[in-house]
Amino acid sequence: MTRELYLSRRLIACLCGLAALLLACLPATARVGPTSALEAVELPVGNAHVQPFDRMRFWIGESDTFDPEKALSHRAAFEPVTTPWIDFGDQGRPVWLLVQVHNPSERAGEWVIDIQRPFAEELLVAKVESNSVRDALLDVDSRTPFSARPIESQYLVAPLAMDAEETSDILIGMRSSTGSWMPVTFATLERMRTAHMQEARFNWTINGAILALVIAALFMGRLVGWPLALGFAGYAGLSALFVANNEGYLHRFVFTEAMWVYEPLNLILLSGMMLALLQFARSFASLEQGAPRFAQWVKGMQIGLAGLLALSALAWQVDAVRLLVFALVPVVALTYLAIAAHAWRAKVLGAVPFLAGSAAIALTVTVMIGVLLAPGQVPMTIALDYFHATLLFESIAFFIAIVVRMLAMQQDLNRSLQAEVAVTREKLELAQALQESRDRYDKARGAAAAMRARLQSTSHDLQQPLIALRQNLQRLADRDKEAAGKLESALDYLEAVTVSGLADEPLGEDQQAGEKPDEGAESFPVSVVLLNCARMFHGEAERAEVEIRLRTSDAAVHTDPVALMRAVSNLVSNALKHAGATTILLAAQERGDHIAIHVIDNGRGMSETEIAQFGEIAAKGEDSDGHGLGLALVREFVNTPGHDLSIRSRPGRGSCFTLRVPRGR
Repeated sequence: MTRELYLSRRLIACLCGLAALLLACLPATARVGPTSALEAVELPVGNAHVQPFDRMRFWIGESDTFDPEKALSHRAAFEPVTTPWIDFGDQGRPVWLLVQVHNPSERAGEWVIDIQRPFAEELLVAKVESNSVRDALLDVDSRTPFSARPIESQYLVAPLAMDAEETSDILIGMRSSTGSWMPVTFATLERMRTAHMQEARFNWTINGAILALVIAALFMGRLVGWPLALGFAGYAGLSALFVANNEGYLHRFVFTEAMWVYEPLNLILLSGMMLALLQFARSFASLEQGAPRFAQWVKGMQIGLAGLLALSALAWQVDAVRLLVFALVPVVALTYLAIAAHAWRAKVLGAVPFLAGSAAIALTVTVMIGVLLAPGQVPMTIALDYFHATLLFESIAFFIAIVVRMLAMQQDLNRSLQAEVAVTREKLELAQALQESRDRYDKARGAAAAMRARLQSTSHDLQQPLIALRQNLQRLADRDKEAAGKLESALDYLEAVTVSGLADEPLGEDQQAGEKPDEGAESFPVSVVLLNCARMFHGEAERAEVEIRLRTSDAAVHTDPVALMRAVSNLVSNALKHAGATTILLAAQERGDHIAIHVIDNGRGMSETEIAQFGEIAAKGEDSDGHGLGLALVREFVNTPGHDLSIRSRPGRGSCFTLRVPRGR
């Protein structure tokens, strides 16, 4: 926040320097020096006007008493006006002007004296002779309604009737607490109407544009957030009312019988503008999230402004209250500039137009301060018109910032909707895929049930031949004990398989294919399975000229011995029949809480598609003449909790199947 305040102060200092330079240059060609004899001002003809400031004389009263006779008694003390414009600053005492006018025409005519300000505490425009008022052209005070003025206008205008070739002294006296500026203009009725119509068209156009921006911002309130929209609408609306009050429109059309409301309403509107501006800036920059300490300071300022607003309504006549309200204007402008700098550094959406609007406010405040510090150098009417035009620029800049944020929020909303649509589409696709998976599961379940029935039937048919083989094996034992031992192992395995096949029950309704309770599991040496497999396939390996190597272990495993034997033998059988290998290695390794059983061959290997299909029922290689059942039994075995299977294979580089089985006790 310190850097932002420093940057804001530097910018304000630059703006003040620029305003001072402009103010110093403007009088160079317009200022006139004092003259001893002031000639009469010829009244204009046609659609024309004249502002004879260099031929006017002025006198500032010695007290706050508004007395034209006393002013005329000091006629010798009147001094020539030496500034380009009539403005003597905030005096608090009556200011008197004296000018001589002449009707150059041979006919009588009517003109107007346009003061170009809507209010004054007291104002007198009169024709004078010597030291007395001859004819009061306009005599009003703060209680005089618009309807009682001699010429209908939002400004103070006095009618001026002149006889043919008449020359007359005009006395203008004013007392006001809002400055002594009086851009006195002598004009024809036609010129006055044209000028006032142009001024009204300018003001109503700007106020109409601001009103349209306020309505549009309120329509966007639900999207951009009501604090932001109401803050902008409050600032823009109160600013337009502030200008309308200073231009006299509110009292001409609304408070027609309450002219005294002008000054308190001015203070209330100005306090409300500052309060709404800070609220808008705080909401736009999200200060609570980005700079919480700065946000607390701004919130404290808002609370103080709210109290000052109430005080302005109750004690508007107190000079200290008026001074405090106007003194807070540059402070609020500086604070707002610091908030805009923070928003720009934080890359808040819409920060650039937001910063442009804050710079416009700072420049406006700087120009108004320059006008007040150098009275008479720049006309207050032009400064007010500049303020009004700048207000429209600020409103447009702030509205653009809101629109930028709204568009960004709309894009985020569109992206969210697109994401929701994508998620919904994915859910539909997943539902379809789930339904297809269920259909495939039902088919696989049916195929598994049919396969199980065939296995049970086959196991039953094998029992009798196995009994006969075991009986005849005794006769061979005396001739070749080694061959008899190998046959004995094979027959034990086959008998266990048939018993297991006959004992398996059909799958239950809630039992997945491959799921089994932990029945039949026991702890035994893993070497028993590896040795039996090596003996079982010894003869087949010799005929195929394949070497079976064995690297066993003394570790025990905890699983179903028949199921493990079935899984390992199916892997070895698959390697012998389909791998095209010359060497098969059976190995066991201890791996923490489990035993890894490897079946490694140096055959043709498998593709990724074959690996992905491994273990599916009826899945087999292109050159296989089997049923695809053996590898499915392996997959069924590893579906048991605590069991796992991993496959590493590359075409032409062989395959490695690793069964992970829980370690035994």
